[in-house]
Amino acid sequence: MKRYLRGVLVAAVVLGAGVAVSEPKQDAINLRVAREQYNLVMTSDTVTGQDFQVSRMRNGLRGRTWLGVIDVTFKNGTVKGALAGAVVNLDVKREGDTLVAEGGFGGRPANVKMTPDEVTVYVRDCTYRLKAREAGRSYAGKRSCDTSLVPETEVWLPDEFLAASPEEKATLLLLAL
Repeated sequence: MKRYLRGVLVAAVVLGAGVAVSEPKQDAINLRVAREQYNLVMTSDTVTGQDFQVSRMRNGLRGRTWLGVIDVTFKNGTVKGALAGAVVNLDVKREGDTLVAEGGFGGRPANVKMTPDEVTVYVRDCTYRLKAREAGRSYAGKRSCDTSLVPETEVWLPDEFLAASPEEKATLLLLAL
């Protein structure tokens, strides 16, 4: 009987932990990409996560990510600066409820198109085509550099992200993905 109860207790703990992991963290950009899950916690001053410590300033971002040091400035629909010593030069604009960013990011071509219904991002030779699960908040879909066996990429966006400028949104998506 003790063995049975111990087994039930272990199963309950494992199932409970599984539920906690799968629920989005409300103050973070929650990402599930290629069998990995991570959260980038956003406050009014910072965006932090494992290998991701970035300060949010009124007109830019500065800090360290898994890609390297980032130091960019937002000005009049542009993002200019450097990522890991390579040039960042994005043109960002709003077309109605659509955010469009195009240019170079870390010395490579990149673009973002974000609407309440879908997000398309090209960065580091991968194209993410994500459809809304919850309009403007949660997206999921495949990326071009994965095999068919890799689960969908999932992105959940917190209020702090939604309140950010178009330039910051585009930059954070490119850094996170």
